[in-house]
Amino acid sequence: MNDLDRILGNESIKDYFQHAIAQGRVSHAYIFEGEKGCGKKMLAAAFSKIMQCEAPSGKPCGKCTSCIQMDHRNHPDVIWVTHEKANVISVGEIRNQVVNTIDISPYKGPYKIYIIDEAEKMNPAAQNAILKTIEEPAEYAVIFLLANSRGAFLPTILSRCITMSVKPVPDYAVRRYLMEQEGIDEGRADFYAGFAMGNLGRAIRIAHSTEFNQMREHAFGLLKSMHEWEIFELDEMARQCKAYKDQINDYLDIMRLWFRDIIVWKILKNKEKLFFSNALSSIQVQEKQLSMEAINEINDRITQTERQIRANVNFEPSLDLLFIFIRRRYQ
Repeated sequence: MNDLDRILGNESIKDYFQHAIAQGRVSHAYIFEGEKGCGKKMLAAAFSKIMQCEAPSGKPCGKCTSCIQMDHRNHPDVIWVTHEKANVISVGEIRNQVVNTIDISPYKGPYKIYIIDEAEKMNPAAQNAILKTIEEPAEYAVIFLLANSRGAFLPTILSRCITMSVKPVPDYAVRRYLMEQEGIDEGRADFYAGFAMGNLGRAIRIAHSTEFNQMREHAFGLLKSMHEWEIFELDEMARQCKAYKDQINDYLDIMRLWFRDIIVWKILKNKEKLFFSNALSSIQVQEKQLSMEAINEINDRITQTERQIRANVNFEPSLDLLFIFIRRRYQ
């Protein structure tokens, strides 16, 4: 199978590159922007594999030495730029791995390709160091800058690169992929696809994460019985949430999805539109006990709690007050 066929969505980007490669019109510098897990690295690797394939036909043969080396990520002419510090790519790293090596001709392939993941972490000195390389590139050089957003780049970098936005994948395609390729059952695939909001990488990660699924079950247990909890029981649920402190944003997102489902049921009465369709009976009960005004207040309070936790306000009391606030909105 063509590697591009394994990448869901973004057909316009795939079409562009296939035509550019076939016509020998590949540019020297590209920015792929999109959130983490949206497929930027898969796209860059797939295009690199096509460009370096020893039997060029618009798709990789998968059998030649270059294709095998690409599959093992050890092709000598495809350089994955690394950085030691989590939050910055330094000028030294760009000089050592890109600037000082790009004038060395490819060992075997027609191109010498540099893939810089998290390129938005290049500090200004690093961006200035790579700028001359982008301005006066070697004939065989191609640079992929993979970033969450183009906004972190200097205007001079942006003006010399072709920028492509990697879009979220449709939920139905993520759902089908999880079921067919990852062996996820239909009910869980529905939830993961919706929760990931088009981010296939995120959907795959959470589908196989024991920690995420334990957290999901805790949040689900809290929400489906929210209308029945006593205050002292909510205190205990907030205390238990300490185990999910590192996942609290996901926990709060699950809460948002729950109240989103209540709104959907209130308006549409359509089970197929629900993330938590297996909890329809609880949603039906709670829909009758919550007004639209109350749900809006709950969503605002969830956002407020998220900001408080981000600002290092006491974790457990913040959640405790949130749970109590929500419980008191039920009539």
